[in-house]
Amino acid sequence: MTKFITKSFHSMFYPRAVAVVGASTHPAKTGNFVLRAALASKVEKVYPVNASGAGNVMGLQAYRSIEDIPDQNVDLFLFAVPQQSVLQGIKSAIAKGCRAAVIYTSGFREAGPGGERLQEDLKDMADAAGINIIGPNTMGFFRADSFLNATFIPVFSEIFTEPGDISVVSQSGGVGGVIANQFIEQHLSLGTLVCLGNRVNVEFADMLDYFSDDPKTSAVALFIEGVDDLGRFYHSARRCALKKPVVVLAAGNTADGRKIARSHTGSMATSAEIYRAAFKQAGLLEVNSVQELVDTMKIIRLNPMPEGNRLAIITHTAGPSILASDVLGRGGLKLADLSPETKTAIQAAKVLPDFMPVDNPVDLAAFGFTEHHRYLTTLKSLLADRNVDCTLSLCMSPMGDPNIGKFPVEEYKKLVRASNKPAAFAWLAPANHHEEFRLWSRAGIPAYPTSERAAGALVNLLRHAGIRPKTGDAGGFAGFGDELCAYTDRLVNTGRDFLLENEAKDLLELAGIATAKARLADNEDHAVKLAEDTGYPVALKVASDKISHKSDVGGVALNLKSAGEVRHAYNSIVKAAESQFACAGLRGVTVQPMLPEGIEVIIGGIRDTTAGPVVMFGLGGIWVEVLRDVTFRLAPVNPGEALDMIREIRGYQVIKGIRGKNAVSEDILADLIVRVSQLINLFPIREIDLNPVIFYGERQYAAADARITLLKG
Repeated sequence: MTKFITKSFHSMFYPRAVAVVGASTHPAKTGNFVLRAALASKVEKVYPVNASGAGNVMGLQAYRSIEDIPDQNVDLFLFAVPQQSVLQGIKSAIAKGCRAAVIYTSGFREAGPGGERLQEDLKDMADAAGINIIGPNTMGFFRADSFLNATFIPVFSEIFTEPGDISVVSQSGGVGGVIANQFIEQHLSLGTLVCLGNRVNVEFADMLDYFSDDPKTSAVALFIEGVDDLGRFYHSARRCALKKPVVVLAAGNTADGRKIARSHTGSMATSAEIYRAAFKQAGLLEVNSVQELVDTMKIIRLNPMPEGNRLAIITHTAGPSILASDVLGRGGLKLADLSPETKTAIQAAKVLPDFMPVDNPVDLAAFGFTEHHRYLTTLKSLLADRNVDCTLSLCMSPMGDPNIGKFPVEEYKKLVRASNKPAAFAWLAPANHHEEFRLWSRAGIPAYPTSERAAGALVNLLRHAGIRPKTGDAGGFAGFGDELCAYTDRLVNTGRDFLLENEAKDLLELAGIATAKARLADNEDHAVKLAEDTGYPVALKVASDKISHKSDVGGVALNLKSAGEVRHAYNSIVKAAESQFACAGLRGVTVQPMLPEGIEVIIGGIRDTTAGPVVMFGLGGIWVEVLRDVTFRLAPVNPGEALDMIREIRGYQVIKGIRGKNAVSEDILADLIVRVSQLINLFPIREIDLNPVIFYGERQYAAADARITLLKG
């Protein structure tokens, strides 16, 4: 079981005293903005430090240096000073009792090797003193519960006056500001905003550990450009997601660090794919824009989870409801079949014009625009219907027309709360009609200015309900025997990293994975002998330390049915290898049985530089190259996670059996994925590629081809 050690952030979020180093009298300087933000906070003491000798800054006595501060217990230091002054400043701050700091200054890791060395020195100093640093190159943080504004945006203190319970962690200060702007526009109260910047010694994992246990946080939003230790992030994110919703927006992580990959798995495991796998496996809901992030946080924060995917819509205008229906349908929500009792109740209430049948969506026609009570009557019937899991209402705003009464928001709220069913409202008005949207926000009803955004939020609520992380370990996986460990040690001691196919398959057999057993022949007579022992037809493959993709160099011969064919194939393969590789690493040819036709899959694993061991699954054979229909998870996986992998590929129907082919046993397939994930996790393996694994019966299979690369050193 992973042990979690949560850093203490109490001194950072609840400081007694704050020092602003670089406090400026100039109204356009960062140090002036930071000081004004600190003064807007509720802290006992604020100490401005101004190296120019200003005796008074914004009505407070200023100090020429940190050493001059007459207080030996200043918890939080805010640095708005040039890069070259930061390290000495941190050293002086530590002597004054510093437990946390924010460094707004840029010019560290993002500035190249010189800045990176400075950041390493800064990290060493901070770690030795046990202090947490936000930044460098950051906007800082804001904590509504303690009314602490440690950003350079003083106006946050005037806007976010009511503490919320959504915590936001952004790598970028700019994106953090955009997220805050969306909170303002959507009338959401902000709980905590932390902009990590260069992450000198406070990582996403640290903040997730903290917010996981923070009673003031009910949901977490993340903006991530990348992390140095994706494995650690995953464990912290999973722990948090087991307790609270976590929504993530990722960008800038698409660079592929595996420039030399011998396997299909390695070549397909881009950083973006691995990040996406980690998010999914941890139970994080991934979104694609800042607006979607905040829309989703809003609906999750204000709604219970849906019990199913059946939706009812109330509208008075068909077009927006059609747009919404398209979004909902693509996202897995379907229009509920209203019960006869519901239809009778709506008809008896006479909320519809005579010419309008009772259907879903319930179309109130133009009457809904002017007579809002019809929404309440209809909603009451829909919420009582057991066939309805959630509702979406759409209504054009009259935009202040005095001849149309206000929508009965509070009455709507009471009906929704009593039902304990999720509800969203598309209040079709310009987003800058603040008072109208504020009414919805105060009532706790997620309202959106377009039907598509309201529908998208409901889709994400449903997605979130279905992605809770799978608990449990490897699900009864019994482990591997001593013989496998001893065999792997012998292979490692050869000093070679790339295993011959016969070696790879022997290793797999010892791991409990069936293969088309390969045996090594070093001459044509030996190849014929092995073919006859195996039984025709057979396949021959080149065996070389240097050749990974055998078929690309003429190194594979299939369906050989006689000794003559084996002799000819042996000589052709050796000649092709010698002409292209000058005999480098040539060990001979492997002989293996031909397998019956069946359903082909690929199972693989890599050891990623940031994520650690990763496992892949998808359709195999040529399909992996043509369709790239594969999925990833961090290893090891448990059987439940392996089943998720199987069922989320686009070609899942192939696994279930098509056109007369037998279905593949998902339990057997899941066990294979678990075993490969354990191999890459427990043994010094860099890459493993089983492609294809052929299922030629529901429970009969064999790995036809296997490549394994060991770690060096």
